[in-house]
Amino acid sequence: MEIDERPPEPQPHLGPSPVVDIGGDVGAIVVRLTAVPDSGELEARPAGRPDRRFHTGVHLRDISGRAVPVAVYPSVTEGDYEILDAALAPIATVTVVGGEVTDLTID
Repeated sequence: MEIDERPPEPQPHLGPSPVVDIGGDVGAIVVRLTAVPDSGELEARPAGRPDRRFHTGVHLRDISGRAVPVAVYPSVTEGDYEILDAALAPIATVTVVGGEVTDLTID
């Protein structure tokens, strides 16, 4: 038997499986990113409401065998929301529908 002496490739730390709490007028937002932001978090707000900003952590998730940075907002009242960049400028707008998960990819 031949022994493989190569060191194992490092495996990314994958975040825990998210749990969403949706129903009635509450939905969820899942955002796939190309990289984890330096802060490790992604900010959002109701559209046009800078005073109502909130955030969630960005974790690597296993999606089809790839580690993908994903932010999950597990419980969001239906309406329009802006996803914000590090400077708190809108980079995407999503519409949340109660009882549904809104999936968004930001390149």
